[in-house]
Amino acid sequence: MRKLVSLLIFAFISMAALATHNRAGEITYTHISGFTYEVVITTCTKSSVIADRQWLNINWGDLPTGGTLDSLERESISPVPDADAQINIYRGTHTYSGPGQYLIQMADPNRNEGVHNIPNSVEEEFCVQTLLIINPQAGHNNSVQLLNPAKEEACLARVWQHNPGAYDPDGDILTYSLITPLGRDLDEDGWNDPVPGYELPDDYTESPDDIFFIDPNDGTVTWDVTSWPPGEYNIAILIEEWREVAGQLVKVGHVIRDMQILVEQCPNNPPIIEEVLDTCVEAFTNLTLQIAASDIDGDPIDLEAFGGPLTEVENQAFFTDNNDDTGVFSWTPECEEVRLNPYQVTFKATDFSTTVDLSDFMTVNITVVAPAVENPTVEPDGNSFVLNWDPNICIDHLTDLQVSQSVYKIYRRQGSYGFEPDFCETGVPDYTGFELIDTVEGLENTNYIDTEGVFFGGEFCYMIVTCFPDGAESYASEEFCASIIKEVPVMTNADVNVTDATNGEIYVAWSPATQLDQENFPGPYYYELLHGEGYGGANDVIFTSTPNANLFNEDTTFVHTGIDTETTAHTYRVNLFSGEDFVGSAFQASSLYLELESGDETITLFVNDLTPWTNTQYEIYRLDPGETDFALIATVDEPIYEDIGLPNNVEICYYVQSIGAYTVPESGTIDPILNKSQEACGFAVDLTPPCPPELSIEPDCELEQAFLTWTNPNESCELTDDTELYNLYYAPTTDQDLEFVVTLTGAELTEYIWNEEGDLNSIAGCYAVTALDSLTPDLNGDIRRNESEFSNVVCIDNCPLYFLPNVFSPNNDGSNDVFTAFPFKFVESVEFFVFNRWGIQVFETRDPLVSWDGTDQETGEICADGTYYYTARVNTIRLEGIVVEELSGTITLLDGLNPVKE
Repeated sequence: MRKLVSLLIFAFISMAALATHNRAGEITYTHISGFTYEVVITTCTKSSVIADRQWLNINWGDLPTGGTLDSLERESISPVPDADAQINIYRGTHTYSGPGQYLIQMADPNRNEGVHNIPNSVEEEFCVQTLLIINPQAGHNNSVQLLNPAKEEACLARVWQHNPGAYDPDGDILTYSLITPLGRDLDEDGWNDPVPGYELPDDYTESPDDIFFIDPNDGTVTWDVTSWPPGEYNIAILIEEWREVAGQLVKVGHVIRDMQILVEQCPNNPPIIEEVLDTCVEAFTNLTLQIAASDIDGDPIDLEAFGGPLTEVENQAFFTDNNDDTGVFSWTPECEEVRLNPYQVTFKATDFSTTVDLSDFMTVNITVVAPAVENPTVEPDGNSFVLNWDPNICIDHLTDLQVSQSVYKIYRRQGSYGFEPDFCETGVPDYTGFELIDTVEGLENTNYIDTEGVFFGGEFCYMIVTCFPDGAESYASEEFCASIIKEVPVMTNADVNVTDATNGEIYVAWSPATQLDQENFPGPYYYELLHGEGYGGANDVIFTSTPNANLFNEDTTFVHTGIDTETTAHTYRVNLFSGEDFVGSAFQASSLYLELESGDETITLFVNDLTPWTNTQYEIYRLDPGETDFALIATVDEPIYEDIGLPNNVEICYYVQSIGAYTVPESGTIDPILNKSQEACGFAVDLTPPCPPELSIEPDCELEQAFLTWTNPNESCELTDDTELYNLYYAPTTDQDLEFVVTLTGAELTEYIWNEEGDLNSIAGCYAVTALDSLTPDLNGDIRRNESEFSNVVCIDNCPLYFLPNVFSPNNDGSNDVFTAFPFKFVESVEFFVFNRWGIQVFETRDPLVSWDGTDQETGEICADGTYYYTARVNTIRLEGIVVEELSGTITLLDGLNPVKE
């Protein structure tokens, strides 16, 4: 008897060990070093159940099928106040062999009994998974930490919310979604599959008023619980981590939280937190947020906050519940907290009800921005600028690696903008006109020499932005500006005097270095003038002046002769020497080069120039046919001009004179600076095709015709007035190219009947029309028409028709002697076979008409009266090509006689 009692007790304990107890859980991990990670399993279990887990099995996920199995010992138990629940923590470490994706899993019997939206929940295992990705390009990853416990209760006909309080130590982007919880069934690799038959809570209740969703950005789950039944429901939240790698967002891991919601019938209403907008805070400054909540039932409210800034960062925030339905969040982050992505702080208001306590959640995104660099300066040095600034204050708060991987971004524009960033506006926005010109690596490097694209005559302004390894940017520095002083010569002219392919002439001039330090460079002074064709470098010395003790008496002009000014521009720069010392070089300047583009009654002028001064206007000179002198026809502000209303095919010549100056006050240079382009001649030519017509088609299968109509571009398009012809194009099927069919004369002829003569066997196909304008010479003098693009392409199909009779009497009386198909349409061919009652073929043909006279194809004799069977494969002509239709039936042959032989 004792033995039996002992066995019964053992059986009871064994069942209790599998008793329903798991309510929620998740797996998180932290990178230790190399490929070693610390993993934590967190579960929420019923504390009233006998079952308890001192150890939990874990699958590390590092084998192709099934993974490596291990067990973790529980390190702590934390009772949940005022609830039949406890929080269990299991911790362990594991070293992986190398990069890869590892699905870490914990599965434990069993789930609670009676979970509404999990069929037979007591038989399902409780299982959670976490994906660990070791990607060398993305760097090691730490999973999210879930700071809000997963124990929640709800009331019928009340709004329920839960937020997991996810914090990502690496600052990765997080997204949230709802998935099916995992159960006991295994896939082919030994991993637990989703629970079969699972439904989301609002699908289970089948109430159209139930609302259940998750915010994909902050993870708040909301359920407006409107319908019965009360009880336990289960959900699973997937939290995915994303990181920018080489300009692309890649997934670096995920965590699944599996949790239950206990729904009860209770009269309580949840509190409501007043909205607080997302914000930014500059490192070393304080951010204070006032949090307030209210409760319609008048219940006391407990306010709390969770998120990375409160527990997971070096310089932590504080939250104080004032016990009067208000609270204060205060945070003074420093450079350690600067990162690209915002921190999420979730505020939770919970009422103290006599029934079930309900909560409201609000999440605020807080971006920590690094301060701007201070004390930036810029000084001119010859034809360059030297920039200096203080190291960003964050240099003393970062690791050596972070300092070396951070950069300063150098932005520049010509002229001041006066940019003052808004509160959350980091970096330098495009609308300011500043351009990123370079970067300086390492926060300890605080100077930069700007040599490209700066020149005498303009004010250049700079701003500096600190950029950290994860892409976070500081506020922009203040603008700081300077102008290059006239310590070197300044080019003023590259003026085309004569246009010729071999004997062209350009007047070249420059202004002396009026601000040169003559004590350091006492002379004697001389110049080298350098030249280059086109807009490349001016590197060939073409003139050297005679040394002169007086800097300002030195010759500063030169006429360059014997060059091609007709087909190319010319570029010049001048070097200044003091004795044997090289003082400096002027910024190079090019001659104006004019290019013409022909159009219908139009010539467009494009002026190309590359000068250190600023050209503000361009005078357009034209030589009309029959005239001997150029005349000024326009003055424009941009280096482009469209001369309209010209006769086509008549040569017209132009040149352009630019008007410019150096913008620096008292620059000591001529003002205005005038330079001419070469003379260029061209023709206005009609190269503009008409607008394409708009095509419509009405198919008529009965007539076997298609009626095409289209618009006249002369009437439908403002840009077209000379359409004279139309071309029709056709393709029999959609996979063939359109081919020319016919030209139709007359702009008013806007219709066409396809198969008007009735000699075609198809109207199926794709059609298009083009418009052609009047005859005109092209740039080579060839007479041609401009053809428009295709109209819209319209495709139509046939309506195949093919029927056969079922009786004929080949008795030579002249009536119904031949078995013939009824009139058919759009049939290419048939494969027609006739069989007698014993299945012997007596006739076949490929002719759609059939035309069987009743004789046996082998013997030539008339077939016996009776019933015959036929099969036919009818090859119909369709838009997609030949389409086969299968037919079969019977033929009754009556009064058969051998045909009369002629």
